[in-house]
Amino acid sequence: MDAKASGNEDSILLSQAEKSEFLAVFGDKQFYLREALLLPPVETLCALLDINLRSLWEVSREAHRGLPTSKTALKHLSTSASAVSIKAQQKFILAVPMSRQSTELSIAQMEKGFTVPTITSWLSLLEGARLNPVVLSYWKDKLYALSELSGEVIRSLPNKRDRFFAYTASEVVTLLGCPASRQPTLDLLHDLSEDELLQSRALEQLMSADSWAALLRLAAWFMADSQVANWELEVEGGTQNAIRASWVIPKWCASNQSWSNPMEAALEKLAILAGSTKKRPGPVTYLGKLWASHDGMAPESRIRLLRNWKQLKGGRPSFELLLDLIKVIDDQGIKKRDDLSLDAKADYWDGACVFRFAETMSIVIRDLQRAGWPTELLISLMGVYEAEYRKARCLLGKPIEN
Repeated sequence: MDAKASGNEDSILLSQAEKSEFLAVFGDKQFYLREALLLPPVETLCALLDINLRSLWEVSREAHRGLPTSKTALKHLSTSASAVSIKAQQKFILAVPMSRQSTELSIAQMEKGFTVPTITSWLSLLEGARLNPVVLSYWKDKLYALSELSGEVIRSLPNKRDRFFAYTASEVVTLLGCPASRQPTLDLLHDLSEDELLQSRALEQLMSADSWAALLRLAAWFMADSQVANWELEVEGGTQNAIRASWVIPKWCASNQSWSNPMEAALEKLAILAGSTKKRPGPVTYLGKLWASHDGMAPESRIRLLRNWKQLKGGRPSFELLLDLIKVIDDQGIKKRDDLSLDAKADYWDGACVFRFAETMSIVIRDLQRAGWPTELLISLMGVYEAEYRKARCLLGKPIEN
């Protein structure tokens, strides 16, 4: 790690002395543990993206010497805070990195007598992602608002109906949630009794749509940040006004009454990148043969694997396999163009991440349809990505010019 990167990391993490000071003030106190509204736990996102937390922790141990083993860490993090002794909690805190801004949010919460770990975990994740300061500032403001809503506002209302009203009327939920959830939620709150509200499948769907929308908006900001960070290359390639990875979001076709398959779109794009110019063979066959020629596998095996990916069969592809496929295709594309990427490894990683995004969205739209979500709600949900992307580009100072 170079000195500049190391210095930046040091600035966002608490020193051991600062952690000791934090524990001296708050370490032996008890606080109300609150569940977060709108945003799911970071662990849920990892499961959604098929990220192995144990492997991820072991990679982190290579960068941060002294971290507990993944077995110890996952055991600690999966155990209820009330079941872990104060001494064990303090020992764990001293052994792991603590991001500065998420700790400040934790302190702000604890000074009011509660904690919302999910919200502080999200801020820690964003702080460590080295995002544009505009992105971090925007989401930090929203996370503070969610912290107040989850930990203080909702809990101050004894009536459950009033809590639902406070949720759906809050500014942060309106900004981050699903547009199609707003009015139907209000209608249900007016029409149903308290007991009916707690058992309402429709209300559960509407609030779940809000959570999905918040995640898609966050994804849009990450993608916009990546595009702006590589602005010169985007302009050179004429893609500066494109909405990055828009094809990853399922699209509703009214004439066919069906949703697009992002995995199918991903394979089509990869085939074109690799040099395919014909309809036959199709993307799966073309890519399968090309991939097999690089790793010595039988073409039929790779073709079958890609077909299963397209049809969401046979389990989810590992990130290592996605990365290997992207590397083969990118290298083939470089040969076709007779050029060389300035940061090939970063391109491989970025491409595999977008591929995982596409695969995940294929699963999401399939599962939400199976769960009986109304098409109108799904259309509104999938529409938030483009709207949020345009907002992000404007706030990043690079508005889309079409």
